[in-house]
Amino acid sequence: MKLVKILSDKVQIRSDYKEFDDARINDLIAVSDGEVELVTMVNTLTDIDTENEEEIGENDYILEHSSTKMLECSIIGTVKDGTFQKAIDKYPTMKVSAHRISKEEFASMLSRYTEGFCIGEYSAYEFPAYVDGNKFFQRHACIVGNTGAGKSETVAKILEQTSKLPGANVIVFDIHGEYKELSYARNIQIGGDRPFPIWMFGFTDMISNILKIKEESATVAMTALRKCYYNVCPKGKENRPVYFNYVEFVKLMKFLDEEMIGTGETYKSGAQAGKEKIVKGDYNGKLTNIVNLLVDKARDSKYQFLFEDMPQQYLYDFMKDVLNNDVPVKNIDLSEVPHDVAIPIIGVITKLVYEIQRTYKSKDVNPVTLVCDEAHVYIPNDFSLSASQRRMVEIFENIAKEGRKFGVTLFPASQRPSELNKTIMAQCANFIVGKMNNENDKAMIKGMMPEGSESVIDETSMFSPGDVFVIGDAVPIPLKIHVALAEERPQSRTIAFWDRWKNAGTIDVTNATTKYITG
Repeated sequence: MKLVKILSDKVQIRSDYKEFDDARINDLIAVSDGEVELVTMVNTLTDIDTENEEEIGENDYILEHSSTKMLECSIIGTVKDGTFQKAIDKYPTMKVSAHRISKEEFASMLSRYTEGFCIGEYSAYEFPAYVDGNKFFQRHACIVGNTGAGKSETVAKILEQTSKLPGANVIVFDIHGEYKELSYARNIQIGGDRPFPIWMFGFTDMISNILKIKEESATVAMTALRKCYYNVCPKGKENRPVYFNYVEFVKLMKFLDEEMIGTGETYKSGAQAGKEKIVKGDYNGKLTNIVNLLVDKARDSKYQFLFEDMPQQYLYDFMKDVLNNDVPVKNIDLSEVPHDVAIPIIGVITKLVYEIQRTYKSKDVNPVTLVCDEAHVYIPNDFSLSASQRRMVEIFENIAKEGRKFGVTLFPASQRPSELNKTIMAQCANFIVGKMNNENDKAMIKGMMPEGSESVIDETSMFSPGDVFVIGDAVPIPLKIHVALAEERPQSRTIAFWDRWKNAGTIDVTNATTKYITG
């Protein structure tokens, strides 16, 4: 065996012996000079003789001969006092030996890494894969992968392991209702058993996100809306959830739209002699469309949960259910909520959680992690966002940058990491990467990887569902892990097209259409 080159991040090994004949991509190779032992991962295998040999004629004898193997390996750490470490303080000399790391050696060098939670096992070595719970939840983490790659199963495994801690506090934004049946979670089904009164958005977000009124293009309407809001809610704040009666709010808007004002003068003659002259008010006829919008929204059955008249106390009760750690996981089930409202609700709850956590002194903080399902939908990397969308994204960006100080961290999940907000991605210290085929998504993740970890991302194209890389400071080594199934698995919303078609069920289009029209 001959060592060709040692670089700061990789080594190249040339061998004409059979010791590496059965070496495979991702195998671990120990390179040691007796004092320093590097742990490297095989990235490239090359048979030099095969590359250089001339074409064999049909009359030539084919004889067995020894071939020279070239192994290019990335350095992933070192073994010190029998334990694997990522940090490399010293490199070996050129007088080294190399050998494949056996299952027994692997188990020995990772034997001290059993703190935190077990997510599965290292595929190549059949050894439990532990994740450091402090490092994973302290500094934001992100899980990415194609649809069907096993993201939900992995999240369920992490939630299950976390739920064993008596003080765990995790909030899940569950857009598809996948986690609503978990026995260790309090399911808060908005739009089902839980209303979300419109005043909880605050005036500004109610106008822009729920009523879809653009402030910049509706100056007169906005003036009237503010006037009516402060009339029915004298102590109101535009960006705070303060109770007001929506019905009274709409009545006042309708009054302004129909208002006639006396001039102080009277008619001198004719049928109206002696009566006061009246003229249209400042808003007369200018608010008709807005009033119709306010009324129609409240009548639409899809949005009824927004217009239940709940008192201010409801906010306190709701946030206790969301933030109290009497139950380890709180699942915000948004599966019954229209998409255009689900996203603003996530923004409001996130803002409330963050702002409430900021009020505690450091010694009183109970940490909370926000699991953001389909995060790219509401935390996008898009510079053409509206003002209201930008406000919501800024909430998540603030948490990514400052949240750890107040005990709030993020755990976004996305099938399109290239569309996910880059500020948030850059703040994530740990990545769980499942099967990915899209080159843009791969490039995005590679740009966030620690040095030396980028090459493993290309391998995810060949992953099976449930196979992941966990990369970051929460795991000792970046090897493929097969995630163990949780005892309580998420409820997939995937529809089996072929089976449904095969069973030939009847479709009541008339009833469905009527339901849609009547709202």
